[in-house]
Amino acid sequence: MERKKVIDQFDLIRAISCIGIVLFHFSVEYGRPRFFSDFGNGITYGDIYVTVFFFISGALLFYNYREVTDLRAFYKKRAIAIFPAFYLAWGVLYLKDVIRYKSWFYKGNPFSLILSLVGMDGYLAYKVNDYYILGEWFIGAIILLYVLFPMIVRMDRKCRGATVALIGFMYISSVWINISGMMAFRTLPSCLISFYFGILFVDYRQMAEKYWLITCMALVVLKIIPYGNVNLKGHLAGICMACVLYGLGTYFMKYRTVKEIMQCIGGLSYYIFLTHHYVICLLIKYIPTGSAVVKEWILLLVVLIVTFISAILLKKICCMLTRYINSISKFCKLKYLA
Repeated sequence: MERKKVIDQFDLIRAISCIGIVLFHFSVEYGRPRFFSDFGNGITYGDIYVTVFFFISGALLFYNYREVTDLRAFYKKRAIAIFPAFYLAWGVLYLKDVIRYKSWFYKGNPFSLILSLVGMDGYLAYKVNDYYILGEWFIGAIILLYVLFPMIVRMDRKCRGATVALIGFMYISSVWINISGMMAFRTLPSCLISFYFGILFVDYRQMAEKYWLITCMALVVLKIIPYGNVNLKGHLAGICMACVLYGLGTYFMKYRTVKEIMQCIGGLSYYIFLTHHYVICLLIKYIPTGSAVVKEWILLLVVLIVTFISAILLKKICCMLTRYINSISKFCKLKYLA
């Protein structure tokens, strides 16, 4: 596949959504500061930045794969991007719990381990008592969206209007009729609508450069208006946020320092998603809620630093193991051919 020019604004969107999700989870787990979690009128920053995450995932994937010609190569590349780091981080914490509870199946159901092996433990934790230890529920959702992506782009290429109508209908139906028991915002149609908006955005992104101030005003309106479906407003706010960030990126990503920082955080985003929640729950025990404000902000800073370091270490170890396995694989092939 020919390597395309990097769109700097996409790096900024990915980095800010990552930071936003970490700050949201810190606020939820610690209880303060509330302005990292509550956007207003039932909408949370978690809703907004998860929507941005799916949005930018769809945009990046479609920008690089207008057409999937080799399904095997596509799925292999997605699997390599997701599972080695997930298995490494999950495996360490799983073994820690095995030693702690003195049982390989301390949750009682050995078959639910399969959900962890396919990355779906967090996504289905609402229904199954599985071995969900780290990462986020949306990792399972993004795996499903990656599986569906080749079919989505094929449908989009054949008839975009019909694809828009079908995905829109599925989303509206899931908002009003939810038979899964899952939170409405987490259902597959709900995740798909954000993902598909990202796909559409690739072809219309120049409009965001011109009209991002309008989407900024729309964000303010969504924050003020107390009426309407929270799920729908959350998605609209997330999509508006993505457009605002793209517009801001047009200006700020011209600065080398900003660009390098955003690219660094964006490149670590998946590893941060895997580690940050565990780091937060581990560290907040040391400074109780209600402590001096200075201590609480120091705690947040420490959480961010430890999360960043753990993400770097996870990425480096994962890359080293991947290179080692690849070298062994190549050696075995050469020895077989000889």
